Amino acid sequence: MDEYIDVKIDVFEHVSQRAKLRKNLTASALIEEILKEFDDISADSPGKYALYLKGIERPLNNTLTLEQLDIQPQDEIVFNYIQQTIRQMLDFKNYAFLRDDSANRIYDIQWQPAIIGRPTNEADHNINLAVNLQLHPKGQTVSRKHAQITFSEGRFYIEPLAENNPITVNGKSIEFNTRKEIKNGDRLVIGRNDLLMTFMTQASSGAASNEPRSQPVPERSREQPAPLPSQPARGQPAGISTPAIKPEQRTPSYPPPAEEGKTFIGTDQTAVTYLVVERSIIPTKVGQKLSLTGYPTLLGRDIPMLSGEGEISRRHAEINIDPQTGKFYITDLQSTNGVLLQGTRIEPNRPYEILPGMRIGLGQNFLMRFEK
Repeated sequence: MDEYIDVKIDVFEHVSQRAKLRKNLTASALIEEILKEFDDISADSPGKYALYLKGIERPLNNTLTLEQLDIQPQDEIVFNYIQQTIRQMLDFKNYAFLRDDSANRIYDIQWQPAIIGRPTNEADHNINLAVNLQLHPKGQTVSRKHAQITFSEGRFYIEPLAENNPITVNGKSIEFNTRKEIKNGDRLVIGRNDLLMTFMTQASSGAASNEPRSQPVPERSREQPAPLPSQPARGQPAGISTPAIKPEQRTPSYPPPAEEGKTFIGTDQTAVTYLVVERSIIPTKVGQKLSLTGYPTLLGRDIPMLSGEGEISRRHAEINIDPQTGKFYITDLQSTNGVLLQGTRIEPNRPYEILPGMRIGLGQNFLMRFEK
């Protein structure tokens, strides 16, 4: 049995470094090896570094081996500073707000860190996203992780998260990797389209109580990110295709599931969507439902229902919605064993429309049915 695994490692600006690692190597031992190899990285405090799987903000457990962490050859490991992404709810008296001066809309700051940006595939990021500018007319120049607002010892601070995308406070640009205290009435300019917002504290909110507000996002677990709208594909019809579908497959009549519906923030659409397992190498999984609680939804073996399936990659596929049309799409994220839609393998990195009743295969041995 092979005791080594070939993977890619990103060490800050040194990306896609090929490495052959022992499977019994722990994550903490790998951090030590990286610090020895790269003498330009300060090794005085190894505890400030962590390992991540690319695209996932949750750090790997330092005490587990690569084999225990289920690291596969297609995975890419990222060496970076420890990221604190779990949000902390603020006391009501400490709530703050960002008022969009152009759209006359208010975004609630009810937790910290409160991210300003747009949704990603990362559940932790979407949970922390408080100011979702996905559908804003000027939002496309805003980075997905543009800035974050934090609260400490009774004071609010703002910190840029995008190195090459500006944010200014009262006309002064804030440098990357620094933070600046913000107070009631401060004026923020976000992104290259000069999206103007005003910061307000709870004590001042009464003056704006009649203004439109963004929908509040309920508290959710790490496994259930708050539902967020996806970015509609540009030139939607040209970039999206659908395998041949029989007419009867376009009008299935399944009874609605007994689950709570969800609202896509920024749209008037509501939908209940889930996947039903029809085939698995683990028979007890057949018939189980996987609710789609936010978009985009990443399908991979980090989801408990999909774990143990040998053909499923960690980042296998993504289900998304076009908030303008309400149509759903699935994209193969360059998985090792592919995605089958109605028995036809789809091309990687290309969205395909899915309809209720259609069957999605992750590899050859795991089959699910999409229902709405």
